[in-house]
Amino acid sequence: MKKLLINFVLLVTLITSAAYAADNSLNSVIIEGTSTGAYNIILRSDRVANVRKTVQEDGTLLLELKNISTSLNLDTKYVNTNKIDNVVVENTSNNGVNIYIQAPDVEKSDIIFDTPAAPPVVVSDRITKKEISLIAAAFILILLTTGSFKKSVENDAKETFKNDLAEREIKFYKDYKSDIIASAKIDHKIRERLAKARIANITQKADTLRTLQRMSK
Repeated sequence: MKKLLINFVLLVTLITSAAYAADNSLNSVIIEGTSTGAYNIILRSDRVANVRKTVQEDGTLLLELKNISTSLNLDTKYVNTNKIDNVVVENTSNNGVNIYIQAPDVEKSDIIFDTPAAPPVVVSDRITKKEISLIAAAFILILLTTGSFKKSVENDAKETFKNDLAEREIKFYKDYKSDIIASAKIDHKIRERLAKARIANITQKADTLRTLQRMSK
């Protein structure tokens, strides 16, 4: 994951460095032998440049650098190796640099950019093909994950809205039911009072009639 992140940063650096191509210079080419018999090809430049690595029919390794030019004092060094047959560095007409290297097993070389503003960055054919495809896949995965997250948030929002609506409906029903019950209680009390008043009125009339009957005797 860490290596993938570094490669992603490298890819962004390569894209953004195009605007400053005129200021990017290749200052030195160092070919270092390794214990495995392969080579580290160290390119000292102002910034990391895009590299295309190909092997020609005669076995010559061709490194095509984009948006870079050679400095006036470019030098070539060899470290821990005496098997290098030939090295040619030339500027191209499309603001780039071609490096031709003839040596046994040179196709297994790792390309390393050594720049002042960052630690050495390893770029190779494996990175430019396989790992950039992995970066693209990771980017697509991020987009899909973002889409799934957005969809999940929308679903959660809809579910929350449904729950809130259901809770409001339940509360409305309870309040309405409570109002009905309260109204029924009030009506019941009114009916009781009216009934008591009617009974009291009838009783009062009956008492009045009895009183009148007694007075007429």
